[in-house]
Amino acid sequence: MSQPPLIVLAGGSGFVGRHLAPALVNAGYRVRILTRDASRLRDLQVLPTLETAAHPEIYAPRHLGPAVRGASVIVNLVGLLNQGIRRKSRFAWVHGAVTGHLVAAARDGAVPRFLHVSALLADQSQLPSAYLRSKADAEDRIRASGLDWHIVRPSVIYGPDDDFLQRFARLLRRSPGILPLACPEAPLAPVDIADVVRALRMLIDGARVPVPAMNLKGPDLLTLKEQVEAIGRVIHAHRLIVGLPNGAAWLMGALFQWLPHPPFTLDNYRSLRAFSRAPDERPAADGFGMLGIIPTPFRARIPAYLGHRIA
Repeated sequence: MSQPPLIVLAGGSGFVGRHLAPALVNAGYRVRILTRDASRLRDLQVLPTLETAAHPEIYAPRHLGPAVRGASVIVNLVGLLNQGIRRKSRFAWVHGAVTGHLVAAARDGAVPRFLHVSALLADQSQLPSAYLRSKADAEDRIRASGLDWHIVRPSVIYGPDDDFLQRFARLLRRSPGILPLACPEAPLAPVDIADVVRALRMLIDGARVPVPAMNLKGPDLLTLKEQVEAIGRVIHAHRLIVGLPNGAAWLMGALFQWLPHPPFTLDNYRSLRAFSRAPDERPAADGFGMLGIIPTPFRARIPAYLGHRIA
């Protein structure tokens, strides 16, 4: 009896991977998660067809060959949002170099398909932040790979155990009545993790789409301030949200980026500012529309996602 197809999730111990892996197992796939730290996957080990390839240097070429062997699809979820001032090359390594190594391993191992999770605006020119430039570099490597590939560019992803809803909920609960907010007018289209997982599932299943690169946006275009206010209403933390002027937000990022684990950096500021400037120069296809998915409104799901205890 033949085995089910194997899906390799590079960076599968992160937020998206921890939701995608159970969905794939439930759909009958075998799943192999590549991670540098196996301890992050303890609660997923109960999944019957999940295995782990863990090593501190798992994304080095000598480890990737065996790690992707036998895969039908590689899904690249590797990424980080902050690099801080002390580690200026992390974006280039994590997003660019690691993607290049994965592409090479896919070619050498004859992996038929490559699915890459990028970021909104990564297809634009003259990108203002190192984060977005490194995401664009990763996309360029995939386009030049010769592989059968798809790229999805989600907006800000939220869910029950994310770093977006939960972080702002904690800040609102702990604030003394006023919460200063950088880039309050940045327009975002937040997207539900369940919708992102459904889209990835459909692409892994072989859904036919007319273009290989697509955006995944939620249906509500909200400013960052509107989103934080919505979170505050749900958790009954009614605070005055004070938008910082650009100069103050820039200074906050410039100072915070020196912290060991910065909550906000100058590069975060530049990324948020990118959404406030000119509209997309080359609007990408609507991924949800092509896949027949009706995305969930932001305010519809956050009460359930914020129903958990917030430390």
